[in-house]
Amino acid sequence: MKSVNFTNRVVIVTGGGMGLGKAYCEAFADEGAAVVCPDVNVEAASEVAEGIKGKGGKALALRCDVTRPEDIARLVETTTKAFGRIDALVNNVGFMFRAGLLDTTEELWDKLLSINLKSVFLVSRAVAPTMIRQKGGKILNVSSLIALSGIVSTAYTAAKAGIIGMTRYLALELAPHRINVNCLAPGFVRTPATGPLHSGPIGKRINDMVPLGVASPEQVAPVAVFLCSSGADYITGQCIVADGGFTSTRNVGEDFMKMDVHKLAE
Repeated sequence: MKSVNFTNRVVIVTGGGMGLGKAYCEAFADEGAAVVCPDVNVEAASEVAEGIKGKGGKALALRCDVTRPEDIARLVETTTKAFGRIDALVNNVGFMFRAGLLDTTEELWDKLLSINLKSVFLVSRAVAPTMIRQKGGKILNVSSLIALSGIVSTAYTAAKAGIIGMTRYLALELAPHRINVNCLAPGFVRTPATGPLHSGPIGKRINDMVPLGVASPEQVAPVAVFLCSSGADYITGQCIVADGGFTSTRNVGEDFMKMDVHKLAE
């Protein structure tokens, strides 16, 4: 049986400085990967990298704005110079704002689509030639349950849904090069950024709506590791939803769950 061992493999996780990105970096490092943590917040990325190295792992942090092709080119060059190859790319960077249709300016739309969707295209395009030369690799694009449920904003939902569509086409185009392209759609996750939300009444309501409860980053990260591992060699073009059951069912309350349907039919 193929394993998730990443010894002698190199993984890039964009936005690896905090939240889910940090958890992805640490999970890959725990499996033996050399991890590259590009982030606009290089201080946060450096903390992640130093933590990995402190445990005996290999990691590299650098400042990178994934909407800027010149930054991305430097990311690829730095990674290949340091480690010689790129085995997996996790397009994790994301930016969210909540605004209705009439409150979404063109400037906000362009910013959100650039960070969430265009960056996936730019970084994948930059990394693909290295993987093609290696005759294989894994690209994992991080979408969201929002792409399937539409509960935040027009722009964010469009961007995250676009990632799913892009994933399916890239999987087809890159398959001849043995490059697998998949998508991970996490659900509600407690991170430093979402902490205030999940600690209040709204957070309790959300938690009650998720059959398995709101996740920690460490619960989602192993899914990313698997999809970038040799165990997922025959999976491509798929969107794997890790949302604790939120999009597959709805909790309509304990009274309804215990209701005797046979009596209703009498």
